[in-house]
Amino acid sequence: MRPGAARALAAACCIVLCLAAAGCAPREQPRLPALRAPAAPEPPARLAAEPGIWEYRVRASAGAEELEVLATLPRGVPAELRLDRFAHPFLRELELRTEAGWRALPAQGASWRISECAERGCQLRYRYLLGEAARQIDRYGYAALRGGVLLAPPSTWLLHSRQYSGGDRYRLYVDAPGLEFASGVWTSPRRDGSLEAPAELLFQAPYSGFGRFRRQRLPVAGGVIDLWVALDGGELALSAEQLAAAVSECAGVLQGYFGRFPVPELALIVVPAAGDDLSGMQLGNGGASILLFLGRSATKIGPRHDWVLVHEMFHLALPTLVRRHLWLAEGLATYQEPLARARLGYVSERALWRELLIGMRKGLPLAHDGGLDGTRSWGRTYWGGALFFLLADLQIRHETGGRYSLDDAIRGILAAGGDTSVRWTALETLAAGDRAIGGHVLTELYREHAASAVAVDLDALFRRLGVGLRRGEVVFDDAAEWAALRRELTAQRAASAPAQGQSGLASPGVPKSPL
Repeated sequence: MRPGAARALAAACCIVLCLAAAGCAPREQPRLPALRAPAAPEPPARLAAEPGIWEYRVRASAGAEELEVLATLPRGVPAELRLDRFAHPFLRELELRTEAGWRALPAQGASWRISECAERGCQLRYRYLLGEAARQIDRYGYAALRGGVLLAPPSTWLLHSRQYSGGDRYRLYVDAPGLEFASGVWTSPRRDGSLEAPAELLFQAPYSGFGRFRRQRLPVAGGVIDLWVALDGGELALSAEQLAAAVSECAGVLQGYFGRFPVPELALIVVPAAGDDLSGMQLGNGGASILLFLGRSATKIGPRHDWVLVHEMFHLALPTLVRRHLWLAEGLATYQEPLARARLGYVSERALWRELLIGMRKGLPLAHDGGLDGTRSWGRTYWGGALFFLLADLQIRHETGGRYSLDDAIRGILAAGGDTSVRWTALETLAAGDRAIGGHVLTELYREHAASAVAVDLDALFRRLGVGLRRGEVVFDDAAEWAALRRELTAQRAASAPAQGQSGLASPGVPKSPL
């Protein structure tokens, strides 16, 4: 999410709810009929449905207030299992299947240690009070009720391990009578209605929700967008056709930049909200999802009118990073989105530079600020990150004599498999970009800015680019030293990354730009 109308929502999302165990105790709910194991018990060594697959079968009660989960886990799964943050107080009656029947398992704090799972494989069943979790946690990245949708990614209610790093996968079947389950977890190649992703990414799964939806499948270059519009949050002013057209137009911005849509599948979950504003957030890890809160009275969305959805879609084209490196993800999308829209004529060149001239100053370090890694400052996260990528873009263009740009590096990251569905380190991500242009600009600039506050003379930089504000109006100086570089930033270029490892650096006689 980027600065603008969605700032208040973004700030609210960062508030941590302190959930004491006593405060989270929900009222008792009637139990559903149990999901039973086969009548004839099998030996523990054969409990796994398939080697290397963590299988979960989930049945929802009316309104998805309660979930019943049957988990069949293979040998070698870690002995300690847990749920996502805040979620453990709402798990009830965890039982382990043995040859003698089902045995109750007590919790050990916020986790359950089950040695049988690690040693032989196991089968577990339990109830999860999703309705109570949504009302008490009230954070849609974990559990919340918004617009008639119970929002909760599978990591909230599926026992898993955060320490697992093997090659197993998890497979999820969901039965929700009277409702639909919208999720960004990838569709299983089995095509049997299940979802499937690497087990090591289950600890923070994509946005998902139980509710009544209108579902539209929108084809995009190289994939499909599943557009899930919640039906119980109130009627939208936009018709289904208008909303689908706006989403497709946003996807077209990404297709123009990358030559294709960044991911083969996207779950775009639209939840009606009050007013005419919109805000969004994106989450990968074994899939791709965007959660969009759309004002019921909104009539103008899409790249001609708003930046939000294009910004969130740009997140799809970068690996998921840890919170410490959030500035890289948010900074890149903050930088890419207005440039990409300007290249297609959705915003004017003057409007673009007004945004950059004003916004980049918000990313400069204050006296008490350190490096960008781990920053909690809104300005440093979004605009400090954007300034980092402006510097990188200019340096790449200058050092390669205009042969390559940041665009080529970012396309190279995606071409190497670095989309939102995978988790990479910051250095792995930037190194993939550097390989695409045959240089080291991104990694060297990262080492400079990550740990220490770097003072950037923005006035001097903008003078070299030949752009500034005069009496509130954007003015251009086409005689400036880097005026040609400035014009190149908004020029549409072919969306094709150079071959990995191909050198794009200019000859040693070209001086390094003193950024």
